[in-house]
Amino acid sequence: MIDDIQQESGHSIRRICAVLGLPRSSYYTSQIETARQREDAILGDEIERIFRRHKRRYGYRRIARELSELGLACSDERVRRLMKERGLVAIQPKTYVPRTSDGRADSPSTNLVVEEGLPTQPNQVLAGDITHI
Repeated sequence: MIDDIQQESGHSIRRICAVLGLPRSSYYTSQIETARQREDAILGDEIERIFRRHKRRYGYRRIARELSELGLACSDERVRRLMKERGLVAIQPKTYVPRTSDGRADSPSTNLVVEEGLPTQPNQVLAGDITHI
């Protein structure tokens, strides 16, 4: 932000920081790339390579395991954070939903008891239910 203001206005960093009430040391400290940021950049590139190689199917746990096999051991949480920063989201498989039919709406079965006539003695008509196999 301060760099943008300086380019637009041409004022010095000292003056901009004074107007914003920000110590100059904070500005200059923020300009230094830390070792952690450099490691994150390298690690993030490797995470993206693994993610793309496995066709977006690997989540943070599998990627962390593969990184440790490559000798780039880091925590699951760090892999998770780097994936989130880069917008990498694994494809979630859809849950299996069992189907009871092929999906076509068949006409209901006819009532054979009524067509054949009502039973006149025991065990003349038997019925069963196979809804739970």
